Amino acid sequence: MQAVRIIIQMAILCLFYEIGRWCTSFFHLPIPGSIIGMLLLFLLLSTRVLNERLLLDGSGFYLRHFSFFFLPLSVSAIVLGPYFIKYGWKLVIVLIVSGVIGFLATSVSAEGFIKWEEKRKYDRSN
Repeated sequence: MQAVRIIIQMAILCLFYEIGRWCTSFFHLPIPGSIIGMLLLFLLLSTRVLNERLLLDGSGFYLRHFSFFFLPLSVSAIVLGPYFIKYGWKLVIVLIVSGVIGFLATSVSAEGFIKWEEKRKYDRSN
């Protein structure tokens, strides 16, 4: 019974991915469909239209087997070794810069959200 529940939850997560892909192709958006699907899922979870317990086991399965999904990427990296030797320094610079930008954007937005939430919570004048 639990296996069926996990499969259904994984299918729901895949449905969000497919909806995002459809939105991207239908509206000709420059954003990947997976991002649109995640934003839609986030919107439904944050507005409590969708309960997080509904997807808990399926998402846990994906997280437990996360490394398996990157196996093709690892094999490709081994095959493309000469390109990494030639252009690897550029790749390292891009990875470092994008990592720092992502870290800064996440930390600034999280800090702003926390301040906004505290202000909203403790401001009794409204």
